[in-house]
Amino acid sequence: MSTSSTATGMERLRVPRVAVWGAGVEGVEVARAALERGAEVVLVDDWSSDVRSVSVESVEVPLRDPSALVEGHFDCVVRSPGVSAYRDELHKVRAAGSVVTTATAMWLEDFSDRRVVGITGTKGKTTTAWLTAIVLEACGRSVRLGGNMGTPLTALYDEKPSDVYVVEVSSFQGADVGVSPPVGVLTLLAPDHLDWHGSYDRYVHDKLNLFDHRPDVALAVATSSQDAIDRTARYERRVLYGGEGRITVGPRGVVLDGSQLLELDTSTQLFRGEHNRVNLCGALTVCMLEEGGLPSSDSLEQAMKKMPVLPNRLQSVGTYGGIEFVNDALASNPAGTVAALRTFEGRPICLIVGGQDRGVDLDPLVRVMNGLSSPLHVVSLPDLGSRLSGELAASGSPISCVPAPTVHEAVLLAEALIGDEGVVLFSPAAPTPRVEGTYVQRGKAFNEAVEQVGASNA
Repeated sequence: MSTSSTATGMERLRVPRVAVWGAGVEGVEVARAALERGAEVVLVDDWSSDVRSVSVESVEVPLRDPSALVEGHFDCVVRSPGVSAYRDELHKVRAAGSVVTTATAMWLEDFSDRRVVGITGTKGKTTTAWLTAIVLEACGRSVRLGGNMGTPLTALYDEKPSDVYVVEVSSFQGADVGVSPPVGVLTLLAPDHLDWHGSYDRYVHDKLNLFDHRPDVALAVATSSQDAIDRTARYERRVLYGGEGRITVGPRGVVLDGSQLLELDTSTQLFRGEHNRVNLCGALTVCMLEEGGLPSSDSLEQAMKKMPVLPNRLQSVGTYGGIEFVNDALASNPAGTVAALRTFEGRPICLIVGGQDRGVDLDPLVRVMNGLSSPLHVVSLPDLGSRLSGELAASGSPISCVPAPTVHEAVLLAEALIGDEGVVLFSPAAPTPRVEGTYVQRGKAFNEAVEQVGASNA
């Protein structure tokens, strides 16, 4: 008899047959854990036509397409984040009695007695997670970062225990969790990944599912979106931050209970966008919830010097001929691009925008573009770029979009449009098309094009 339905955490893998859907780093680590527990393992992938097996700890694990899930009668199926929880194959295996889970869900079960901070939201998760770790370290705590930012939670099992775990959780990862962390952060709610979730309401449900399994969860919520405020009113221990609450953004930095707490240089890459100062407010609010207080202002100032400039997030990659080139390749939805445009308002901007069109509402982006007080030029990339161009025209906007087929050509066009001053901002408002790889590869293409511009200006 299968024990997967009664076991928790990684012990769910101690069953006769396990399927792992996704053959990336996390999937291979889960497969290894299942093999160690004596299971027969099959890896499943949508793109497995040319490769029939994967070596895991010197064991050749079969690699099959998703039809193997329905045909194979598995006791436990572990899906990777990119695989929608609502795929037909998963509905069928659940109906057949299989347990469907994720590495994130199992990790939260295994670490349910630890101090864990779970951070989610449409945008701002990674920056808030980094800042949270740095602020908690300033309190003398040992902290480990993991989750959606790149360090799989499976990598945290074999490490020396830390005082606090700060984990970034995407909506993909949060959809199936059954254990909530004691402290949570919601940075923003805006439509995203609707093709994966099926609707905006289900997207929000899957985000908030991270917090719905612990009635006493202490939840810090940014006031950046009214929807985030409205949809979290039911949480008894909710604390607001950013625009209202104890910790807010002030004219010169961060304010605690109406008094200046920390003065920030808003000209730096890290804090020149107000949304990033809101992210710091979130990190400080977590510290209040975790520690009951904050480090001294001097300690916080020293801590902020440890914060790296994260690539592909409003990253200034060079200034040539008076033009600053900014890589915001991770802005995969309109909300991210809105924040980027507001960061540079007052300077001439040439926006490079476009990518996979998932049908997300562009009206908030169009309104901000039309309302900017400074000149705005637009270079549009397929496929979203063409829809944005049409919606700008339908709004009566004087802004026209110059099409470009690739990121490289878009940079060259943008340099010519902006003149000899201002900002060329690559903030796509859409995910990277599959044929172009990931946002990291797209950001690299932007950086390489900027290097060519720099060489021509030398």
